[in-house]
Amino acid sequence: MKKKLIAGASSLALLAGLITAANPASAATIRLPKSAMNACVVQNGIYCIESVTLTTASGQKIPLTYVQSGQEVPAKKTPTDFFAPVAKVVNGKVEWNDWWMSQYQRDVLTSGKMVVLDGSSLMGTANHPEQGAKYDPAKKTFDLNKPLDSYSYPTQCWDNTTKKSSEKTFGDCFKGSTIFMIDNEVRFIWFNQTAAEAAQQVINMTAKGTTWVDLSDLSALQQRPVRGTTYDAATKTFKETEGIIIPIWVTRDALVNGWAVAGTAAAVPAAAAATPVAATDTSTAAVSTSADVAPMAPDAVTIVNSPAEAGRALVGRWTNPDWQGLNLGALGYDGLYVEAKTPNEFVSSWLMVDVLPTLTGADKKPSLAGQVGNKAYAISLDSDISVSVKVRVGEMQTGVVIAVGNSITITPESTGEYNAITMTGTPVTVPLAKSAVDCTGESGVAKANVRQLQMITLASNDDTSSFGVEGTSGGMYVASNGVCKLSTPVWNETEKAFTWSAAAPHFAPDGVTVNKGFYKAVIPTADAALLWGLTNPNDAATALEVSLTTEAGGTAAFLKSISVKNGKIIIDVSGFEYSRPKLKIGIKKGYKPSAKILNKTTITCVKGKAIKKITAVKPTCPAGYKKK
Repeated sequence: MKKKLIAGASSLALLAGLITAANPASAATIRLPKSAMNACVVQNGIYCIESVTLTTASGQKIPLTYVQSGQEVPAKKTPTDFFAPVAKVVNGKVEWNDWWMSQYQRDVLTSGKMVVLDGSSLMGTANHPEQGAKYDPAKKTFDLNKPLDSYSYPTQCWDNTTKKSSEKTFGDCFKGSTIFMIDNEVRFIWFNQTAAEAAQQVINMTAKGTTWVDLSDLSALQQRPVRGTTYDAATKTFKETEGIIIPIWVTRDALVNGWAVAGTAAAVPAAAAATPVAATDTSTAAVSTSADVAPMAPDAVTIVNSPAEAGRALVGRWTNPDWQGLNLGALGYDGLYVEAKTPNEFVSSWLMVDVLPTLTGADKKPSLAGQVGNKAYAISLDSDISVSVKVRVGEMQTGVVIAVGNSITITPESTGEYNAITMTGTPVTVPLAKSAVDCTGESGVAKANVRQLQMITLASNDDTSSFGVEGTSGGMYVASNGVCKLSTPVWNETEKAFTWSAAAPHFAPDGVTVNKGFYKAVIPTADAALLWGLTNPNDAATALEVSLTTEAGGTAAFLKSISVKNGKIIIDVSGFEYSRPKLKIGIKKGYKPSAKILNKTTITCVKGKAIKKITAVKPTCPAGYKKK
């Protein structure tokens, strides 16, 4: 019932909406699978589900493993690395007390035999070493070198000025390197964005009187040394200690990277950590994060009795060996089933992704985790969990997206062999109707209110389909929980306005509580220029207005906002009552376009050897800096 409702209603709405797929040079005939895609680990190919990852409310990332029906969940893996802090002691006093890093890095720093080289002059040449290379001090050469073509590989490059990442080639992102060796063998390498950073790193690591102390044992006691306190090398003790602070980024990435974390229940014993696993390190050095606060450790005991009943059989599930220990089973389900396919058999270039909770029996066969006494409807997903699903989609290039969920992001990528999209979002409560009649008027009662996460996206490069207003980009995204008649905005050329609808039963299943709704639309500013003549995106927030009307007996009380960010107009409307609100967005009467578009510019500011780039409408240099 649910699947038919979403796919059928959305299909009808999409055909009337502002969806376009202008045939680009890379147009193709897209034929997505009409049956649910399998996991790539089961059936490798250009159409399959590559990965599923959860993110908790505290930011912890939890990778899920695919388990086929009837198979055992893999045993919980022993972490492959042991993350803990080191202290930098200079002339007997603690200078740094919270530099977290891998076991193999700490072993090098605390060995007493570490040699650090500045490799910046070798960057971009055929002579820069790889990890594991042997160094010839006489010839000053390495026997294993970084391939020249690796400098052209794309990578996510962090900009310390803008505090954002962008895709650049490795050679454009990194200009310096710090090489760490023991007995003339390269143990690991830190790549730096500038040669100046690498030079400073060498000074930091090798300054006279510097000693490095592994703090993993002290961390097990939930302690770390106080900065400035003294260190007794003979007894290996610190005069003063304080409570440990685990950086949030360490906790967040521990499960994904296979780290045990010092000072937590997941930490491995010292004996198990004695044999570190070295991995190629292509990142900059770990940074001090003493301001971060460690999240609470998961409660491995608290498990809520299952409020679910087994529904339809499923072929597998995505889960984690420590599902209960990570507090993922509190709502009664033990994994997720991701259904990725076309919405129905009559379309071939639309992709629907549906995230469903699972319930697994003693026979190890998963089913839909259905509501007790109403097992055709799934129980609700956790509202505090964000789900990220990566799907291989062949030649498909994503266009307009319709989502049932909050904070949805769609990230496309191409590997050369196939394209892939990653859908990330949090579930939202959806009032489900047993018939279309319940979505009209003020007397309809929902059969079930279920917290769901779904998405439908259209191909922008399919040469057999084309929708909407000619010339628009197709890069639109809409989201709502009113799935009875959810539509993308429909353009009215006469009024120069969008109208759209979202419908749901007026009442929740108790027949008393009134269902509330939200609608979000993201429209590229280039489309706004074409449709409204709104050539200055900065005018959107003041030039556009949103109005909402409802059927008799409803209320028009709602929250609304219009903003412009990253080349897109973002329209948020929430808090209105169902059943069938009609929303409209258009240009305000009497609006006069700005005479001048406020373009941002970038300037370069210098202070000694320090360089900063400032981007703003009217950029100015920070105090102490001069414009170059």
